[in-house]
Amino acid sequence: MKRYRKLIVAGVCLALAFCFGAVLVGCGEDSTETENTEATETEQAATDTAATEVDTSEFKLVEPGKLTIGSDLDYKPMEYLDGDTPAGFSVGLMEEICDRIGLECNYLAPQAFDTLITQVAAGTKMDVAASSFTINDERLELVDFSDPYYESNQAIVILDDSTIMSRDDLAGKVLGAQSGTTGEEWIKENIQYDEYIPYQNASDGLAALRSGKIEAFVYDASAATNHVANEYSDCKILDEIPTGEEYGIAINKDNTALTEAINNALSEMYADGTMDELKAKWIEGVSDEGESTSEPATDQSKDEPGADESETDDPDDEG
Repeated sequence: MKRYRKLIVAGVCLALAFCFGAVLVGCGEDSTETENTEATETEQAATDTAATEVDTSEFKLVEPGKLTIGSDLDYKPMEYLDGDTPAGFSVGLMEEICDRIGLECNYLAPQAFDTLITQVAAGTKMDVAASSFTINDERLELVDFSDPYYESNQAIVILDDSTIMSRDDLAGKVLGAQSGTTGEEWIKENIQYDEYIPYQNASDGLAALRSGKIEAFVYDASAATNHVANEYSDCKILDEIPTGEEYGIAINKDNTALTEAINNALSEMYADGTMDELKAKWIEGVSDEGESTSEPATDQSKDEPGADESETDDPDDEG
């Protein structure tokens, strides 16, 4: 009997030893498999990074290794100065593009908007201009544009206590817009106004609206939404006009390799959701102080003034 007991105990010990060994082997295989998977993923990431590296040797740059960018930096929330630092949707866009094409993002000090297109065409001071330019045939005669990165609409702004109830009520009224913009163009093509007064910038137009010199002011919905929400609480947006303008980055015509690289970066940003993130941060949630907020605004866009208060067909007129 004792002999049988010893045999039984020995058998149990052997069985336990076998099971324990199998567990160890299994754990070792799992660990090795995990390590191999992680190594493969790391190698794949390195391969993907190498595949997306951009050859910058064919870029014609004002300063090697840098993308020199011109902008008026005066149109929140699209592009503006936060203190001394460029900020806004277009700035975030350009910073992301520079990161993807391997160049340092170099913003010049704010430039006069009506000189930007000609400066890009000259190619001596800046490589590109990113200032919410509407792509049009006249500008395309002087520069190339990237693929569109934003669709623009116009907005009709009136005083909060205005008796104007719809677009139809604009007939016979005194209206204003920024000189040389699509807002001005829309008024002249669509409204039988009593008088039209052009203004050099949105601030002047809104001041005129407040003082009663005009009864409605038409300009880009991006700035209008931001202004009404923050600085001009006594004004409101009567209507947003779906003009369907498209913004592009102005690039020198001789810089085809740079144009291609920027377009590839834009395509990637649309595909991976980066463009939506930038819009959510800067357009749907920017306050007057330039800080991100949780309050969404309506879809927005920009249209800036021309060089003076008279009518002009200057290709540098904003919007």
